[in-house]
Amino acid sequence: MVATDNADSRAVPGQPPKASADKQTGGICRSQDQGETWTKVNDLCPRPFYFGQIRIDPTDDQRVYVLGVPLFVSKDGGKTFSAVSASHLHGDQHTLWIDPRDPEHLVLGSDGGLSVSYDRGATWEHFSNLPISQFYAAAADLRKPYRIYGGLQDNGTWGGPSATHDPEGIAAGDWFRVLGMDGYYCQADPADGDTVYAEGQYGLLHRVNVRTGASKVIRPRSGRNGSPYRFNWSSPLLISPHSPRTLYFGGNYLFRSVDRGERWETISPDLTLGRPGPSADTGHTLTTIAESPLRAGVVYTGSDDGRVCVSRDGGARWTDVSANFPGVPAARWISRIECSHFAEGTAYLTLDRHRLDDNKPYVFKTTDYGATWRPLLQGLPQEGHVHVIREDARNRDLLFLGTEFGLYVSVNGGEIWQRLRGGLPAVPVHDLVIHPRDRELVIATHGRGVYVIDIAPLQEFSPGLLAFPAHVFDIKPVTPFRYHRAHGQLGHKDFNGANPPAGAVIHYYLREAQSEPVRVTITDPLGETVAELTATREAGIHSVVWDLCDPRRRPATDQMGMVSPGEYAATLWRGQRGLSKKFRIVSDAREDAADE
Repeated sequence: MVATDNADSRAVPGQPPKASADKQTGGICRSQDQGETWTKVNDLCPRPFYFGQIRIDPTDDQRVYVLGVPLFVSKDGGKTFSAVSASHLHGDQHTLWIDPRDPEHLVLGSDGGLSVSYDRGATWEHFSNLPISQFYAAAADLRKPYRIYGGLQDNGTWGGPSATHDPEGIAAGDWFRVLGMDGYYCQADPADGDTVYAEGQYGLLHRVNVRTGASKVIRPRSGRNGSPYRFNWSSPLLISPHSPRTLYFGGNYLFRSVDRGERWETISPDLTLGRPGPSADTGHTLTTIAESPLRAGVVYTGSDDGRVCVSRDGGARWTDVSANFPGVPAARWISRIECSHFAEGTAYLTLDRHRLDDNKPYVFKTTDYGATWRPLLQGLPQEGHVHVIREDARNRDLLFLGTEFGLYVSVNGGEIWQRLRGGLPAVPVHDLVIHPRDRELVIATHGRGVYVIDIAPLQEFSPGLLAFPAHVFDIKPVTPFRYHRAHGQLGHKDFNGANPPAGAVIHYYLREAQSEPVRVTITDPLGETVAELTATREAGIHSVVWDLCDPRRRPATDQMGMVSPGEYAATLWRGQRGLSKKFRIVSDAREDAADE
């Protein structure tokens, strides 16, 4: 039995079976002679390019399941179908397993994850402990701890904390829904922690108050006599680095609003090749926008048909630089453009040709506003198209690259790339956010959710540092806090992400492996040693964590044994040789308020 939309009723060797089905509606066809002939039994054909898979009960060939937005079931060999009860299930069903020993037992995979039924679909249990979310894009605000926001494949836009005070970690319940539909680009207002911009498919842009839940559609509308604007499935959105009230939004034109989306102006001609799609409001569109953080109005755009344009005067004039990429065919998708934080004319660009069966990485750099572009490919594998590139705002030589098969880093301006592992799987990295205050990298993957890593030592790293036998990196200020349990014990089918290390994180570098023991001591503002930590003696960059407790002075401190705020020092000892770095422990205003 197959779902098809072909019209011939005779099977052809080496080709998919055909059946007499309406070309427009498709349908379900059944063969009773091993595929020699086919008979259409039903018009049901739910989006066959995406769904439409058929499963037959191994104990009853009259019971047929068809996967679609809901799950359909037939009890009469496909003559009639009804939707399986799924009031608490996510839509878009893609795969189904029927237990051959117990047909009441079903396992269903959808755009929302994995679910199981033990009563043939009357009720379902959803597995909430699988970290398998598919992020398209991410953003972060400036709360403490900051929130991460992201748009997900058919799961809307969600937000959640980068850290909690719960000893169990960051629970799935700590995340909240910002907007429905499919989720794509989103931006968090840096001046207003309650405002997030999020969108659904094809440019359905909203401004959302995440405190009250109120939202307003702010999608640009075409003029009364104008043609409808075209918007991408994932339409690019950017808050200007020069004003949090200024938004850029991409359709086939570039739009700008200076009042948070209340009114829009069109600041460009059509920046695609202009080829329309199958209907008036679909076709080629912009896919990425970037504005120089050094000079307002220096703006780049890239499109899904390979066009790259730049304006240096806020959109009054545009230059097409699409022909300036050496050795790249014109057919391509511009996946990301990133403007430099250090040189006004410098920008980075990634493009993608995997839809044309070309899976090679493409990464370029310009230093002259796009007049010329130089490839940056050394160290990258031959396969693995690129989704995103980011330049660090503290270290001009530090770049991060998100590819189809993992994350890469360069510490010399993109001249050489290295795979960044440390527990990160070889998964598509679709977006990267460098938090400006907390010196952390948010990694949005398309399949394994969000990861956060501390990049402070990489921000401080320079090639000259390699000449030193040892080095202690700057230690970020530490805020002590008390853990408190925010969630009940919910068993093993609830996901908990890891919190960042609780305490002072001391990163250090060793040029060579040490023959003598390596340790780190902590001294308080009076110069007294309050802790001694064992450290690795291997070559490379390593870290140890001090939990802010002094076990010898526990009775003289608070009930948790935590030391007082003030200036402390961490000393890296290699035998009798020591290197010190000072850092501060600062009080937590929330804890102070609770004490009062």
